[in-house]
Amino acid sequence: MNFANETDASANIGAAPTAQKTLKQELLDRMEEFMKMDRFTLVIQPVVNFRDNTMKDGEVLSRLEHPERGVIFPDEFLPVIDALGLYPAFDRYIFEKSCVWLHRSMADGNEFEILSCNFSRKTLSEADIAQDMIQIANNYGISHSKLGVEITEREPAPDEKQLINNLNLLRDAGFRIILDDYGDGVTSMSDLMQYPVDILKIDRSLLWKTATEQGKAAFRAMVAMFIELGAEVVCEGIETEEQSRLARESGCHYGQGYLFFKPIRQDQVFEMMHKASLLEEDV
Repeated sequence: MNFANETDASANIGAAPTAQKTLKQELLDRMEEFMKMDRFTLVIQPVVNFRDNTMKDGEVLSRLEHPERGVIFPDEFLPVIDALGLYPAFDRYIFEKSCVWLHRSMADGNEFEILSCNFSRKTLSEADIAQDMIQIANNYGISHSKLGVEITEREPAPDEKQLINNLNLLRDAGFRIILDDYGDGVTSMSDLMQYPVDILKIDRSLLWKTATEQGKAAFRAMVAMFIELGAEVVCEGIETEEQSRLARESGCHYGQGYLFFKPIRQDQVFEMMHKASLLEEDV
């Protein structure tokens, strides 16, 4: 998921700054405090299965609920988390919150086939991350097959060998490995060739280059190559019916974007998805 596309400037209109600090400075000073206070909330963006038009998968995203400034989006707080070296702690924190929420949802009779969380390459390069994730999932009774690991971030992994070892451990345990934002940042063909990838997400920047026939042909050829390499393909950033049609006709297995759903608050996601499924049935 390209977090830069999630900004909503209206969310902070009218919010009062704290002690006249800039937002960035306050986040630098208080980020660990906000995590300890559990000020982050989850939002879920559903993923559409093009094969049967169902919405059974979702991606976890996060928002910082600032006590004075209101909702703060990832494009503002993630660079601070990176600068403070907090990605490993933050990724674990959001993953555990996701497992808690999924456990409660399943108890209420709601669940996803796959719920995926974003992990930085820094986090996935840590020696103990795979065992930590397995233990967290087990603590909440979550089947590993219901959890997806989205490899994100524009910076290279600090320990590529350890990252690949962790991905293999997680995949062997049943987690789905998802290569995010293909075509943006450092995500490249070499990642697909060496990582144990189950699902590949095509970045919206590539979809937006399909206005010409040459662009469409390149997109179709790229999807065909990914499928030949054994990956299921998600097209991200779909905002128009034309883009959705191109993704479907090119062979993409899934679609994600504002045409289908914007990110939904965790307490509303199943209700809104149920309403959407009823509308589909009425068409």
